[in-house]
Amino acid sequence: MQVSSFRLTFLSIFLAAAAAPAMAGNYGEGDPRPVALTSSTTRDVVATSTRAWIVTAPSAGYAEGDPRPVAQFGQSSRAVVQADTMNWIKSGLASVQYGEAGADRSRPAYLQAARAYANLRGASQDAQTSQAPAVRGTVAR
Repeated sequence: MQVSSFRLTFLSIFLAAAAAPAMAGNYGEGDPRPVALTSSTTRDVVATSTRAWIVTAPSAGYAEGDPRPVAQFGQSSRAVVQADTMNWIKSGLASVQYGEAGADRSRPAYLQAARAYANLRGASQDAQTSQAPAVRGTVAR
């Protein structure tokens, strides 16, 4: 009994040692773990390019901490946005775009709705410019 348990223990240790490389993975074809990349760029070159980039970098964060002026683009009032949305709905472009066929620009229904929207939008812009008070030195179109 002693001899058989000794043989069994020895055999299990031997088989575990023989199977260890198979359980470790196939490193013959390449190690799947990531490897650190080495760089040929010096610290001085990186610091110089970083300083040059910071000068032209877009501003981010709060305006109080950024001395550059914050540009504001295309702000429209709620009334202008609502009027444009109503033109979009009245022209039928909303139902065409959200219909089953989607916004297929080759369909005659889409082209007709797009023309109607452009006409309504042009008419509302003409009405806005005609009602706007003319400032001295400018020409109302």
